[in-house]
Amino acid sequence: MYNEIFTETDSRNSLLIRILILSIGIALFSEAVPAHAASIALPNYQPGTTFVYSDGSWETVAGVSDQLVAWHDHSGKVYRRSPDFTLRSLSWKTGTRKGRRQIVPRRDSLFQKSTSLWPLKKGNKSSFSELVTSGNIGEPEKSYQVNWSCEVIGTERVAVMAGEFETWKITCKRYNNFQSPIRAKVREIKTWNYAPAIGHYVLEEKQIPGGKSARRLELLAVLPSLNGVSDLTRRQMDKAFQLALEFKKRNEIASWSTPKTSWSGQIMPTATFRLADGRYSRRYIQKINYPDGSRIYHGMAVRNSSREWVIPRR
Repeated sequence: MYNEIFTETDSRNSLLIRILILSIGIALFSEAVPAHAASIALPNYQPGTTFVYSDGSWETVAGVSDQLVAWHDHSGKVYRRSPDFTLRSLSWKTGTRKGRRQIVPRRDSLFQKSTSLWPLKKGNKSSFSELVTSGNIGEPEKSYQVNWSCEVIGTERVAVMAGEFETWKITCKRYNNFQSPIRAKVREIKTWNYAPAIGHYVLEEKQIPGGKSARRLELLAVLPSLNGVSDLTRRQMDKAFQLALEFKKRNEIASWSTPKTSWSGQIMPTATFRLADGRYSRRYIQKINYPDGSRIYHGMAVRNSSREWVIPRR
């Protein structure tokens, strides 16, 4: 889909300068969560954060309460689900449909009695049923049952649009029944690569055995919450974003701050690509220093016909 085009050659002096810049960049944008820790806790989602994917779809954290995360997405759908994204939405609503789902643990000779794999650890397994009730708004609802088994496969480094990450690989299989798991037919296989540095999965793959081709959904960008951000701060952020992606070399940093406030940040391009349609795109990392602490955001932006750098989404 894209090829990296920056293969710069440097003199000895400029190489030393680049190494120094890279060292500073690594210090500024270091990952707070070790990917290969003995176990990894549930994601901690922040309201207002938006996750954009490779097909242009996106979802935004609308709120967090009662151990559930409320979301809304590009299609106008609103839903609530556990921070454990391997468990599908417990309730959802669109303009025409609504539904709810109950997660019920199962126990058999192959899987432990659990509905969750968290804290993530290699070899963790779960087995559960989904009791689903849904239908068109204003019409009688229908109910059905779906059966799943999941496992933490281990750690894996993956490259996606937003960057390269150390991840935990999780696989879930949907079966036609659980009366005899050994003979049950697999209807669907879903795989996630969860990156602790992101606090979200960076890759989701779906496969229907013997059916449709696999679906691959990559993380394109994580957009920070701008709740409570002044217009001045937004302008400062956007100015630095455009400056960094248009003029800064790989691993060089553009900084911004808002006078008389505790808001500030840095943006660092990490790679440059040429898309198949001729447009340029750049990976970047940005750090935002909020009044209550700092957070890191990864992403890829594309330069449009107006020479502005944008995150392509629906």
